[in-house]
Amino acid sequence: MEDEIVMNITKQDKIPLRSGSFLPIILLCGLVIAGGCAKEPASKTSIEVPPIPEQAIEQFTVTETEAGTPHWVLNATSAQINDITKKAVLQFPQIKFYEKGAYVSTLVAARGVINTQNYDIMGEGACTLDTAKGEHLDTSDLRYKSDTKRITTDAPVKLIKTDEIIYGTGMEATPDLETIIIKKQRVEMRHREESK
Repeated sequence: MEDEIVMNITKQDKIPLRSGSFLPIILLCGLVIAGGCAKEPASKTSIEVPPIPEQAIEQFTVTETEAGTPHWVLNATSAQINDITKKAVLQFPQIKFYEKGAYVSTLVAARGVINTQNYDIMGEGACTLDTAKGEHLDTSDLRYKSDTKRITTDAPVKLIKTDEIIYGTGMEATPDLETIIIKKQRVEMRHREESK
């Protein structure tokens, strides 16, 4: 529906006009006509605004334990917590994993998200995982499922072991990399001199 401008002009008592007094009237009429011919305003689009965090915490730490024994400890330089979405957005998260109380590996990402209800963790962007055995994993967008205690990704992976390098796309593993499935894999054997 177009906006409509209606002007009511009524006959008034005659007012004598002086020379030069037509200019303001002509300008006023020109503005009214130009305003009435203006393009229809652009349709309003709804812009989704991200939820505003309810808490911002520096040096954020979360620990998952069972009977006092840690499963993992997450440290991040900061967290933006939103109670409505039940998520915390993390900057530079580092997760240390434990098996029966013994340290097994560390996952590091540039940023991440933790679900504050089920404690699933998502490492976003470039991610690395280093094990206590000296293995090194490079990938991106790693997910840790707290209920299954598994790490997964659909992204390309590179796993460096002492005697081989495994490349693939997609992976599921335990945090210690003892049990690992790498999809679409290719293996390169390393010489002893390279592994040192």
